[in-house]
Amino acid sequence: MLRILILADDLSGAADCGVACAGAGLKTFVALRHTDEEPVADVLSLDADTRSMTAEQAAKKIDQLIRAYAANPDLLLFKKIDSTLRGNVGSELASALNALRDMRPRERRTFAIMAPAFPAFGRTTIDGTQFVHGQPLHDLDIWRVQGMNGHAHIPDMLQPSGLKCEVLGLNVIRSARGTLSHAMNAAAQVADVLVCDAETDLDLMAIATASMELDCRPIWVGSAGLAYQLPQAAGLVKRTHVAPKSLPPIGGPLLFVIGSLSRNSLEQVRILSSSSATIEICVPPEVLLAGEQHADWLVYAHELEGAFRSNQDVVLSPKTEPRIDLAERPVIADALARLAATVASNAGALIASGGETARAVFEALGISRLRLLGDLEKGIPISITENWSRPLPVITKAGDFGGASALLNCSQFLHHEESRLVSARTSGKVIE
Repeated sequence: MLRILILADDLSGAADCGVACAGAGLKTFVALRHTDEEPVADVLSLDADTRSMTAEQAAKKIDQLIRAYAANPDLLLFKKIDSTLRGNVGSELASALNALRDMRPRERRTFAIMAPAFPAFGRTTIDGTQFVHGQPLHDLDIWRVQGMNGHAHIPDMLQPSGLKCEVLGLNVIRSARGTLSHAMNAAAQVADVLVCDAETDLDLMAIATASMELDCRPIWVGSAGLAYQLPQAAGLVKRTHVAPKSLPPIGGPLLFVIGSLSRNSLEQVRILSSSSATIEICVPPEVLLAGEQHADWLVYAHELEGAFRSNQDVVLSPKTEPRIDLAERPVIADALARLAATVASNAGALIASGGETARAVFEALGISRLRLLGDLEKGIPISITENWSRPLPVITKAGDFGGASALLNCSQFLHHEESRLVSARTSGKVIE
């Protein structure tokens, strides 16, 4: 029976939240879409693919998914959001709450506990405002690049969606467990969303633990930071020590498809290509936007095929100039995916960075489900394809996650057979 349902707005988020549950010994799958025949699993992490939708489209999609799954009253529902608050956070959460209230009319109160902090990557929440490495999110380029306005004060961001919020500050979060759960119960009488401050993983564990003692079952809302704490708080951890899982043999070149243009991602590509034999193929945005109709499309396709024939690893990405408009990114991702699909059948493993890009690649290849094994490091999950032509090792990564050597570490991990055991780099646990 399904124990936890994670609804994410992009694929990399679905994977990095799901791997938190896999590390607790729970059989966990990532799915690209809802089907009537879901896998037998403890946890299903579903990519709703709503990040680039309009607020209205995203709300409708979340409503449909909640109604498809949430009839089970014992199901723990986790709404994954981006730790930098991208996407349709307010409209999706309002839709989820409204759907649950319709489905569970006897519940005295249906509310959300929201803790978007991810301390491992410098994302924290103070007085209801989101920070990145100690700076207010709204002061950073990532906020402006995404076309965000105003301040990253979560109650203000949720208010236009009709959601009333109460902020639980660090003084409350760090109080005794009984005091915190009492404060949550009291706040839930007047608020739709309890916005919880957090600076550390201990803060997130306190939030998750206290939430299990509430009068009503909430929706948990957060990034992977909170997801790592939920299985233990809910008493669902199956194993504390699990033998490492061996990946299938790497029978061909590694294919890196990097759609993210964050500074961190660009530095990761630079280090990968300069510190290994990986060939870097950067395709101009104008070629990707025009696709197969562009005169140079075949030039890059042949370069990619030639590298694979020579058994060389390839990192495929768009050039950074001219600057890519936000609205053009889905077209860029789809074009990268079509190029990748021309050689993917011969790839030994696939590494995709950026949720939109990863999903486009999997769609192009006909991959609809992944089984999560563990993580190379926090935020970088390792999985294998399910119901595909063969078991293909897959690593996914949000564009801004990982250190400067993250992609190089992926390459070294996959190429060294004696190291290709998915083991506990961070969580200490993997599933069998």
